[in-house]
Amino acid sequence: MADRANRTGRGHNALISKAIAKGGLSFVAQRIHNVENATEVLYAEGLARLTDAEGVVHTAGSFVPQLGRLNGRFDLDYRVLDMVLSALAADATLILGCNLSVANLSASDRFADIFGRLTRQPELAARLIVEITETYPLIGSAVDRLKMIRGLGCRVAIDDFGTDFATPAQLLQVSADIVKIDAAFVRDIRPGRDGRDSLYHMVGFASCIAPQVVVEGIETETQLDAARSSGATHGQGFFLSKPAVLPQFTQKKGEFGLREVG
Repeated sequence: MADRANRTGRGHNALISKAIAKGGLSFVAQRIHNVENATEVLYAEGLARLTDAEGVVHTAGSFVPQLGRLNGRFDLDYRVLDMVLSALAADATLILGCNLSVANLSASDRFADIFGRLTRQPELAARLIVEITETYPLIGSAVDRLKMIRGLGCRVAIDDFGTDFATPAQLLQVSADIVKIDAAFVRDIRPGRDGRDSLYHMVGFASCIAPQVVVEGIETETQLDAARSSGATHGQGFFLSKPAVLPQFTQKKGEFGLREVG
């Protein structure tokens, strides 16, 4: 049974890698909104999409976990970063986020390649938010390399805060501009003995790390109210806006106009 599962997994990974190699990779973007005034948009996060040989579109959540154990994850980061940089170069009104795994920061050769790509286009740095995914512990050289990225002018966001490897002590050493609270904390809000709830305390700690705190996964008005009450500055989720295809992006009067997709 285990051997069969492993073979299935390897076959699935091979199909993913083949689709990426054949140009099936693209991205859509989802806006991050001010919780007090949703028309104010901080930036839009680039979200990978993969179209397979049959024309079926897969969201990142359905294929990135499989790549996390492969070099394919490194390749994915490179390709999405290149697409995001190309989009920024083509449209001076865009401000985009791009995911980068801690594994890429930790491996010196991988990081050198990414740093080189950013260094070659310094004029784009101020409009790029590098979202760090905590797939590995955020320690040592990875922390120093985050400082190097910020030194280029990029902003740094800690993604999915509260669910992965980084400890509170480690995160207090990180230079970050934005912390994104994982959606699990707005879906399951628990009361505390001090009269405050779990989301409030998560946001409070995140505020010690960065001046802007985003609550992810907002799907209802109640969840938006909770994010606002917790002290978060921004929110992200389907209640505020769905992922959108990039060619429709324009920025007018402080907001992005775009065509949304499911």
